[in-house]
Amino acid sequence: MRAVSGYLENGRFTPHEVIKLPRRVQAVLVFNDATIDENKTERMAWLSKFHASVVDAADEEMPDFQRMQFNRELIDFFNEGR
Repeated sequence: MRAVSGYLENGRFTPHEVIKLPRRVQAVLVFNDATIDENKTERMAWLSKFHASVVDAADEEMPDFQRMQFNRELIDFFNEGR
């Protein structure tokens, strides 16, 4: 018998560490009834702030950037060895 710890979210199990399981094996699922919702308030506040920043930047004009010039010849691999 082997125990593997991880998270079960939306029907998918994600182990804490990389494991290799056989293709088919009998298993027993034991889970903690407590939901994992650490720092949800902080995450939601950050997402709201990020979304507001994206909305504010939507109409912002982008400056013209100078093109890079590498001063190298283009290599044409199609003509090699012919």
